[in-house]
Amino acid sequence: IDPDDDYFTCITRAYEFLGVQPKRRSYDSIDPFFNDDLPTQAEVEKKFFEVLIPCFKLNARWSEKKKVPLLGTEKSERKHVEKFYDFWYDFQSWREYSYLDEEDKDKGQDRDERRWIDKQNKVMRTKRKKEEMARIRQLVDLAYNNDPRIVKFKKEEKDKKLAAKKAKQTAVQAMKEMEDQRKRDEEAQKVKAEKEEQKRLEQLQ
Repeated sequence: IDPDDDYFTCITRAYEFLGVQPKRRSYDSIDPFFNDDLPTQAEVEKKFFEVLIPCFKLNARWSEKKKVPLLGTEKSERKHVEKFYDFWYDFQSWREYSYLDEEDKDKGQDRDERRWIDKQNKVMRTKRKKEEMARIRQLVDLAYNNDPRIVKFKKEEKDKKLAAKKAKQTAVQAMKEMEDQRKRDEEAQKVKAEKEEQKRLEQLQ
């Protein structure tokens, strides 16, 4: 904006800029007070919910999807917890970095220079976007690997599998014992029949 422009010209230019979605997102992505730092492992281990709830709320502002599930509490149901991690592991951010472009392509002297500047800018934007998504993934991994509810669910799943395995082993053992008993009964019946036959033959002599 030219400092010599009058008030209404400034308003008009601002409206024209902010009225275009890509430019608006570029403008909204500028936040010098936003904290990109993630909590440490020690902080998360000490106060899981107190540390991570505000951290996820802060980063939820960049979500493409409007309804962002909250971390919840220690008493949250498994369905809620799974929905939360499914969402964040598939997180889609609208945050972009064109405002950090080091060169203005419109200042290029000719079309080739403008193309070169635009290409360099896009390379840096892509790099920053990948770094941002890696940061979000690191946050989600940090939460998942330390979530006491996940620990509990995994233990329940393990106990359930062990119980099922034990029940199967018990059933197999019971079947084996029944089969062994059947064989013993058959053997006893065979011995009894042989003795009766031998006795009958002795009586005939």
